[in-house]
Amino acid sequence: MNTFPEIAAPNISSASNCSESFTENIADSTISTTTDANYKITRPRTTKMISTWSFSWVALSDNDYALLKTFWKQVGKFASFSWTNPIDGQSYIVRFSGDFSFQHNHPAGWQGTLKFEEV
Repeated sequence: MNTFPEIAAPNISSASNCSESFTENIADSTISTTTDANYKITRPRTTKMISTWSFSWVALSDNDYALLKTFWKQVGKFASFSWTNPIDGQSYIVRFSGDFSFQHNHPAGWQGTLKFEEV
Protein backbone atom coordinates (compact mmCIF):
# COMPACT_ATOMS: atom_id res chain seq x y z
CA MET A 1 0.00 0.00 0.00
CA ASN A 2 1.31 3.44 -0.95
CA THR A 3 1.48 6.13 1.72
CA PHE A 4 1.14 9.88 1.22
CA PRO A 5 4.58 11.50 1.71
CA GLU A 6 5.58 13.38 4.86
CA ILE A 7 5.47 17.01 3.70
CA ALA A 8 4.57 20.35 5.29
CA ALA A 9 0.99 20.65 6.49
CA PRO A 10 -1.51 22.29 4.12
CA ASN A 11 -2.83 25.78 4.77
CA ILE A 12 -5.94 25.35 6.91
CA SER A 13 -8.25 28.37 6.89
CA SER A 14 -9.10 30.00 10.19
CA ALA A 15 -12.17 31.93 11.26
CA SER A 16 -10.46 35.25 10.60
CA ASN A 17 -9.14 34.20 7.19
CA CYS A 18 -11.79 32.00 5.58
CA SER A 19 -10.99 30.72 2.13
CA GLU A 20 -11.22 27.54 0.14
CA SER A 21 -7.91 26.19 1.44
CA PHE A 22 -9.82 23.27 2.92
CA THR A 23 -13.13 21.70 1.93
CA GLU A 24 -14.87 18.47 2.87
CA ASN A 25 -17.86 16.95 1.09
CA ILE A 26 -19.89 13.83 1.77
CA ALA A 27 -21.80 12.42 -1.19
CA ASP A 28 -25.39 11.49 -0.44
CA SER A 29 -26.34 8.06 -1.71
CA THR A 30 -30.11 8.43 -1.41
CA ILE A 31 -32.47 7.09 -4.06
CA SER A 32 -35.94 8.59 -3.91
CA THR A 33 -39.20 7.99 -5.69
CA THR A 34 -42.40 9.99 -5.45
CA THR A 35 -45.63 7.99 -5.59
CA ASP A 36 -48.84 9.00 -7.36
CA ALA A 37 -50.21 10.12 -3.99
CA ASN A 38 -47.16 12.40 -3.63
CA TYR A 39 -45.49 10.33 -0.90
CA LYS A 40 -41.74 10.18 -1.08
CA ILE A 41 -40.04 6.79 -0.70
CA THR A 42 -36.31 6.86 0.01
CA ARG A 43 -33.52 4.35 0.59
CA PRO A 44 -29.74 4.38 0.48
CA ARG A 45 -28.20 3.47 -2.89
CA THR A 46 -25.07 2.16 -1.18
CA THR A 47 -24.03 1.32 2.35
CA LYS A 48 -21.20 3.86 2.33
CA MET A 49 -21.26 7.62 1.83
CA ILE A 50 -18.03 8.69 0.13
CA SER A 51 -16.11 11.65 1.54
CA THR A 52 -13.94 13.98 -0.54
CA TRP A 53 -11.42 16.54 0.67
CA SER A 54 -9.53 19.40 -0.89
CA PHE A 55 -6.39 20.89 0.70
CA SER A 56 -4.23 23.79 -0.41
CA TRP A 57 -0.58 24.54 0.18
CA VAL A 58 0.71 28.10 -0.18
CA ALA A 59 4.43 27.90 0.67
CA LEU A 60 5.62 24.37 -0.08
CA SER A 61 9.40 24.02 -0.17
CA ASP A 62 11.23 22.75 -3.26
CA ASN A 63 12.06 19.48 -1.45
CA ASP A 64 8.46 18.86 -0.35
CA TYR A 65 7.23 19.79 -3.83
CA ALA A 66 9.62 17.27 -5.42
CA LEU A 67 8.43 14.52 -3.02
CA LEU A 68 4.80 15.32 -3.75
CA LYS A 69 5.30 15.47 -7.51
CA THR A 70 7.15 12.13 -7.55
CA PHE A 71 4.39 10.54 -5.45
CA TRP A 72 1.64 11.92 -7.72
CA LYS A 73 3.41 10.51 -10.79
CA GLN A 74 3.59 7.13 -9.02
CA VAL A 75 -0.10 6.89 -8.07
CA GLY A 76 -1.86 9.33 -10.43
CA LYS A 77 -5.63 9.19 -10.10
CA PHE A 78 -5.65 5.41 -10.51
CA ALA A 79 -3.97 4.00 -7.39
CA SER A 80 -5.15 4.18 -3.80
CA PHE A 81 -2.96 5.14 -0.88
CA SER A 82 -3.03 5.67 2.86
CA TRP A 83 -3.47 9.31 3.89
CA THR A 84 -3.87 10.97 7.29
CA ASN A 85 -6.37 13.81 7.32
CA PRO A 86 -4.70 16.82 8.98
CA ILE A 87 -8.06 18.01 10.35
CA ASP A 88 -9.23 14.93 12.27
CA GLY A 89 -5.96 12.92 12.42
CA GLN A 90 -7.69 9.80 11.06
CA SER A 91 -6.15 7.60 8.40
CA TYR A 92 -8.13 6.96 5.22
CA ILE A 93 -7.63 4.94 2.04
CA VAL A 94 -7.99 7.50 -0.75
CA ARG A 95 -7.04 8.34 -4.32
CA PHE A 96 -6.41 11.68 -5.97
CA SER A 97 -9.53 12.98 -7.71
CA GLY A 98 -8.11 16.08 -9.36
CA ASP A 99 -5.16 17.00 -11.52
CA PHE A 100 -1.77 17.98 -10.14
CA SER A 101 -1.45 21.74 -10.65
CA PHE A 102 1.04 23.81 -8.65
CA GLN A 103 2.57 27.23 -9.24
CA HIS A 104 5.86 28.59 -7.92
CA ASN A 105 5.58 31.91 -6.08
CA HIS A 106 9.06 33.31 -5.49
CA PRO A 107 10.32 33.51 -2.76
CA ALA A 108 7.53 31.79 -0.75
CA GLY A 109 7.53 28.44 -2.59
CA TRP A 110 5.01 26.25 -4.35
CA GLN A 111 1.26 26.83 -4.20
CA GLY A 112 -1.46 24.40 -5.24
CA THR A 113 -4.45 22.29 -4.27
CA LEU A 114 -4.92 18.52 -4.12
CA LYS A 115 -8.25 16.73 -4.07
CA PHE A 116 -8.69 13.36 -2.35
CA GLU A 117 -11.62 10.93 -2.52
CA GLU A 118 -12.29 8.03 -0.20
CA VAL A 119 -11.97 4.59 -1.77
